[in-house]
This record gives sequence, C-alpha cells and structure tokens, in this order.
Amino acid sequence: MKKILILIILAFLTINYISKKEYVEIPSTSIRMRVIAASNSKKDQKDKMIIKDIITKKLSDKLKDAKTYEEADDILKNSITELTNTIEKTLKDYSIEDNFSINYGLNYFPEKTYNGVTYNSGNYQSLVVTLNEGKGENWWCALYPPICQIDDNGNNEYRFLIKDLLSQYN
Repeated sequence: MKKILILIILAFLTINYISKKEYVEIPSTSIRMRVIAASNSKKDQKDKMIIKDIITKKLSDKLKDAKTYEEADDILKNSITELTNTIEKTLKDYSIEDNFSINYGLNYFPEKTYNGVTYNSGNYQSLVVTLNEGKGENWWCALYPPICQIDDNGNNEYRFLIKDLLSQYN
C-alpha cells in the first residue's frame, strides 16, 4: 500500500510540474513584431515566413545598436516607408499575390506558449504586418529587447536565454 501511495504522489507531482506554465514578463519597454498569414494553407504560411525572414533581417541590422527603448522606437518609426517598400518588392520577387497592411503602434497579441515559456496576452507596442485579411496563424517575437535574434536550438536552454536577456532590460 505504501508503494502505491508513493507512486500516486510521484505521479501527481510529475503531472503538476509538467502542466505548470512558466510565464515570462516581457518588459513594458519592449517592442514586438508580428506577421499574420493570409490563411493557414501551406502556401500562405510559407509566404508569411518569407516576409518574416526579410523583415527580421532588415530590422535586426537596424536595431542591433539600439541601447534604449526610445532609440529602438525612433528607428522603427523612421523605417516604416522602407519596410513597406521592402515588403512590396519581396511580394513581387516571390510572385506572392497578397495585399498587406503594416501598423506600428499598440496592437493586441494573444497568449503564446513557445518552448515551454508562456507570454501573456495584451496590447503591446509593436510592428504588425498582416497579409490579406490575416486569417492565418501568426509569427511573433520581440524586436527590442532582441528576442528575435536568439537562436532556438530546440532544447530547454531557450527559457534561460530569455530570462537572462530580459533581466538585462528590466
């Protein structure tokens, strides 16, 4: 009977540990980015990732030296026309027949769990690119602090990298 009781307690503790969400608070002085696909079709999800790759590359280069939220915010405000032109060119180069909108300001983000880390939903300062009507799954990250630049190698180090990075910006 003791063995069964011990096994039940261990099973309960294991399930409780596994099911516990780990929330990470991104600082209020952060800037997120979100790319929303036209739909969940394979083509539209692929197109979303093409746009995401182009934008993150361009913005990573521009934001790499930003030391403060204000610097990052100014860089992004001054980059909207260039980003719009880059997206238009990318859509044309890849023969993607999507319309898009780009918005920089306060935008809603749903709760997101990624690699065991849960990010709260809410309205955040962000750059949002929506392809067509934006009825597909989205991709998002934080441009500042630069979570987009963290290399996710598929292991639990992601949580520690995020916590360490964000602690520098709190």
